[in-house]
Amino acid sequence: MYLAVFLAKGEIAVVENTCTHVGSPLDGGAVIDQRVHCPWHGWAYDLRSGNLLTAFGERPGIRVFPHRVENGEVIVQLEDDLRN
Repeated sequence: MYLAVFLAKGEIAVVENTCTHVGSPLDGGAVIDQRVHCPWHGWAYDLRSGNLLTAFGERPGIRVFPHRVENGEVIVQLEDDLRN
């Protein structure tokens, strides 16, 4: 699994780094407000919820991971951590 970390409007977001369209990495995409846009075809995802943003409303999209910042490092809680 690959993750992408974004800083948008002063907030850090950690998300799955794969567009649901054709698998493009999202880490090269433009961030506008709280949205990341896929660099291949422009699909947009909300960085807070992970939802895919479409002309017809929001749809399930990518996973968003809980995280915290300690001593300037982003610590990500992965799914395996939730089981402990």
